[in-house]
Amino acid sequence: MATDAPAAGRYPGPVVPMLGARLRVAAEAVHAAGRRRQIAAGFDELRPAHYALMKFPGPHGVRPTELAAHVGLRKQALNPLLNDLEAWGYLVRADDRGDGRGRVVLLTERGFALVRTLRETLDDVEAALRARVGDAAVDGFLAVLDEVPGAAAAAGEPPAAG
Repeated sequence: MATDAPAAGRYPGPVVPMLGARLRVAAEAVHAAGRRRQIAAGFDELRPAHYALMKFPGPHGVRPTELAAHVGLRKQALNPLLNDLEAWGYLVRADDRGDGRGRVVLLTERGFALVRTLRETLDDVEAALRARVGDAAVDGFLAVLDEVPGAAAAAGEPPAAG
């Protein structure tokens, strides 16, 4: 019988930050650094939703439908973001030279300048991390991060019957 009464006992969730929370906090810190740099460089109109379109490997040369799938949006939700970026001079949508039926997103010089600013921020964050903990620790950390998707996929599988 379901009730709205509070459950008795101890909270069953984490009581210290676990992997997902630590990854999120680290990502948020890197994103905040990128935002500060981008504002200082004159790219101040972008909102967090626009950054999703810039995530690796970036939107240059990609069809809008592929970009929408990559960032987890429907094309209808992607179009207003592309419209903003196009109006602000970061990208254009052009005919796909390989297939005249489709369109692709192409970064403009302003778009490339934004990407360079974001890349410089990432380089500086990594250099600062290497200065704090050393190259071996950062290289090991990056290797472990590369294993997270596989571990998460395996953890998401139902336990084997037995």
